[in-house]
Amino acid sequence: MRIVLTEPSLVTVDHFSRKEFSERRLRLRRILVCMTGKSPQVVTETLYALARRPDPYIPDEIHLITTIDGEILARKTLLDRETGELWRLVRDLSLPLTPGQVCLSGLLSRDGEKLPDIRTVEENEDAADGILGKIRELTSDPDTTVHVSMAGGRKTMGFYAGYALSLFGRPQDRLSHVLISPTFEFVPDFFYPSLRPNEKIIRTANGDLLDAYDATVTLAEIPLVYIRHGLPSDLLQGEVGFSESVRTVQKAFRSPELLIDIKERRIRVGGKIISLSPTQLSFLAWFALRRINGEPPVHYPKWGTRNQEYARAYLSVYRQVVGEFGGAERTIKNLSEGMEQEFFAQTASKLNQHLKKILGPEGSRPYRIEGSGTRFKTYSLSIAPEYVRFCPIDGESSSG
Repeated sequence: MRIVLTEPSLVTVDHFSRKEFSERRLRLRRILVCMTGKSPQVVTETLYALARRPDPYIPDEIHLITTIDGEILARKTLLDRETGELWRLVRDLSLPLTPGQVCLSGLLSRDGEKLPDIRTVEENEDAADGILGKIRELTSDPDTTVHVSMAGGRKTMGFYAGYALSLFGRPQDRLSHVLISPTFEFVPDFFYPSLRPNEKIIRTANGDLLDAYDATVTLAEIPLVYIRHGLPSDLLQGEVGFSESVRTVQKAFRSPELLIDIKERRIRVGGKIISLSPTQLSFLAWFALRRINGEPPVHYPKWGTRNQEYARAYLSVYRQVVGEFGGAERTIKNLSEGMEQEFFAQTASKLNQHLKKILGPEGSRPYRIEGSGTRFKTYSLSIAPEYVRFCPIDGESSSG
């Protein structure tokens, strides 16, 4: 009996030192997610491999995502308290798992009925939505670590699971695929390698006898590109389905474009139409005009001084934004002697936070007014000038 582990390097966002990250992972609630269908063996094979590796991953919860056919087979072969192979494995390895820690998550159709199988286009779409929703739910708790096995079930189920984890996974989450030695593939009675020779002898479809002790289990961790940090907040928190999620991600990561509609006081960025306050829109438009005109970044206003050049440039835009509605007198009065550091800092901060909330940290980056340098910071828009336009915007504001 052998267990082989392959662990390629992962693309992660390094928020912690290596020691801090390792210690934090030990404190997190561990969740194992498996796709299961006509081959429920992948559940016990994956759990066996995780439990037997040098740094054991013993889950606190197991979620089995499946269809009606897969659920019937899982209950018969895995979950029966007397004969179920999952509980035999738990006893063999003395794992701290109980039936209350195992959840069968049946995939639902758009009509709310359980999916019997995944064969039609509609069933594939419904399965994708269900898997995406479950992964999004399980990764929403920062105090968990989620290990997703893409083996088992229909091939599309594994693909959807991997895609969902790439969307919503955190650096502590993992994706894997389990493989067994060819001799034991497609042998219905094989569920995991036995711990001692001659303990479990199984018969193949050809009538050959095999000793389960001789099986080799390979757990391959699959590298992920984690893009959660760049997703809009409504995608992370909402009930958006698979197809809409893909479209949203494509919009968020396509070439940036900034359209500014002065009359309607709104912008279009990242595929979204966003209404802004007159103050925020004028501030963004001021920097957009500088970008279009090839003007250099502006220096951060010095404390206790008033910059008249900044105030004149800003107010020329602000008057256009306010237009016939009026109401500019107070702002004009406040900036009549120049722009102070407090006004500059607060306006930039509120604008940037508003954009981050709607577009996500990465999605909003090209449209934020941010500083560079250390002691004497300069501020500008990073978006290329050819992608900035002042023009009317068609459509309804999706966020405000």
